[in-house]
Amino acid sequence: MAETVRQVPQKYGVPEHVFHPRLGSYGRRLAASAAPLLLVVLAVGAIFYRRPAGPVTGVLALTALAGLVGAYVNLRPALAVLTPGFVLVSRWVGFHAVARERITQVVTVEKLLAPRSGSGRSRGRPYLWFVTASGRRALGLDGTVWDARTLDELARASGAQHVNFRQATPAQVSENWRRLVPWHVRHPRLRYATSSLALLTVIALLGWWALASTAGSVG
Repeated sequence: MAETVRQVPQKYGVPEHVFHPRLGSYGRRLAASAAPLLLVVLAVGAIFYRRPAGPVTGVLALTALAGLVGAYVNLRPALAVLTPGFVLVSRWVGFHAVARERITQVVTVEKLLAPRSGSGRSRGRPYLWFVTASGRRALGLDGTVWDARTLDELARASGAQHVNFRQATPAQVSENWRRLVPWHVRHPRLRYATSSLALLTVIALLGWWALASTAGSVG
């Protein structure tokens, strides 16, 4: 995985600006990882404490693996680099690179509110999107990992026209850029429902094993 500026391939040019999320962003990152890490603890605890049969152990192992992946997505090192010709953002393998000539605008939101929030609400996450001439999203940085100050510095260093919102809902951003905000940001409840369902499934399995074990002991 790309973690340092030394791993930027030479074909993209010499790095001019390098950005990392500030330490203050780790509060959101840890909060976003709480549910996946709880899945890992429950699944691993069930495997070692209950020692279930093979198929059940396999399901629990896959659940723990999914939890680890979910937590790693939020906690892994993040890196953004500007070279003379490209914007690069680290990913699991290598970098996602976009030619700077394709970018006509960069849009930042200091506080992206929930889809149905009123303008008076203050809670929200920062976001940044690099936008092409057709209004499409060329590259986006999620406020779960990145902080508003770093995103603002990246936007200004890019040299593209910078449009900044102090706060906005996904619908308000989409008024001017219909293809900018991804579906999981427009519909956060679906993402939360998926993680909650996985957590409830593991808890239900633990409860079922406890009842089955009790019934077996009585019998």
